[in-house]
Amino acid sequence: MRLFVCVCLLSWGLNLSASPLRVVSMNLCTDQLLMLLADRDEIVSVSYLAARPDLSVMTDQAQGLYLNHGRAEEIMRLKPDLVLAGVFSTRTTVFMLKKLGYRVEVLPVASDFSSIRENITKVAALLGKKRRGEQLIAQFDKRLQVLKNKRPDKPVMAVFYRENGYTTGKNTLADAILKQAGFSNLAAQLGISGSGHLSLEELLMHPVDVLIKGRRRSPDGSVAAAALLHPAYRHYAAQRKNISIDDALWICGTPFVLDAVDNLLAEVGREK
Repeated sequence: MRLFVCVCLLSWGLNLSASPLRVVSMNLCTDQLLMLLADRDEIVSVSYLAARPDLSVMTDQAQGLYLNHGRAEEIMRLKPDLVLAGVFSTRTTVFMLKKLGYRVEVLPVASDFSSIRENITKVAALLGKKRRGEQLIAQFDKRLQVLKNKRPDKPVMAVFYRENGYTTGKNTLADAILKQAGFSNLAAQLGISGSGHLSLEELLMHPVDVLIKGRRRSPDGSVAAAALLHPAYRHYAAQRKNISIDDALWICGTPFVLDAVDNLLAEVGREK
């Protein structure tokens, strides 16, 4: 009997220590880390957001993969041995999957470049791809050093400004991207932490070198777009370097944030 138990435990231990073979991601950012680090045949599903070009930089890699919508019943049907989620993933699904005994790993939001490295390391370890993770981080750091050498000689003050006066302050990935490009973030200097609101009046009182805008989503005449149509704002914007960003490069803590840094450096190198 004791021998039987030992044999069973040994068998189970081998299964438990093996790298996961059926991995599901239900979060845009874990989607991309999974596709960067896992073998293709290990990826059972990624979220439907991975196929949206306005949000994902890996839409080509997502082609042919089953796209989930974060529902527990659809994920259970896929029989995963590892589920990757983010802190903002569907909480009821995460709770139910854990309660039913599925292995669910929740990754924190990356708010700086150190946490990008930490998340890469964690996902690589979960997948049994430690060496692949180390290589990805080494490539990331090598390119980052090249970009640091391209930083502008003069200080550059920038601000994010979008519909409804939406801006991004300190303790955010966007702020970290600005810092790596050698920029200062007006919103952070004004004491805004995370995502926040910057009134048009306050913006006009603080000149900046670069105005970073998102892609317009609100139609003219809407309340959300009112500040962007105001004559005072248009005059302010006309006197500054305007940059329109692609959200896909900014919203997830992956090596692709360096493309955002590169874009900033390329823009400030051009004539206003």
